[in-house]
Amino acid sequence: MRFDDFSQLKNSYGSVRLRVPGIPSSSSQIVVTRMPGNQFYAVSAKCTHKGFAVDPFEKGVGLRCPAHGSQFEAHGKKVKGPASSSLKAYKATYNGSDAVSVEFPNLGYSVATELLEAGADGRVKLEFETLSGMDYSVQVRSTVNGSDSSTARFSLTPGGSLNKTSVAGNGKTMSLYIAPTQDAGFVTIMRQ
Repeated sequence: MRFDDFSQLKNSYGSVRLRVPGIPSSSSQIVVTRMPGNQFYAVSAKCTHKGFAVDPFEKGVGLRCPAHGSQFEAHGKKVKGPASSSLKAYKATYNGSDAVSVEFPNLGYSVATELLEAGADGRVKLEFETLSGMDYSVQVRSTVNGSDSSTARFSLTPGGSLNKTSVAGNGKTMSLYIAPTQDAGFVTIMRQ
């Protein structure tokens, strides 16, 4: 998440609530908050009381559920009920200058693939929903759980030069084109 796209995160106590494509609809929003000392926290916006979305962080109030008044610290710890437990926390990593990334373990989302026949230069089309402010890259590996992954170069058009290694999401469906692997392989779309 680049701060140019999420200006609330440029300063301490800045906070933003946003929808993340691919997270199940029951908890599709997160709140990302910047605290003093460049500490960043990302938590589910789903209140653990009745499932309403909590408001972004407010200094002196924390994360507050507008429905029934539950309050949470920036890192998700329950401060005041009626919620019975803390908010789910996600790992947030600051790049040291102008962006923060949030890690969603076991996040699955739909990627449509299609082999395009274009002579000897056939391409594999990858199509998926993006989120504005997130960067995307493609990793290829030979086995499902293999550690031998490598960054795949791609183009944004079927016949374009394979010279890109990342692209910024725009909140719409995006198509990327990669060269097919030699035999078989597994492709991962990485959000950064």
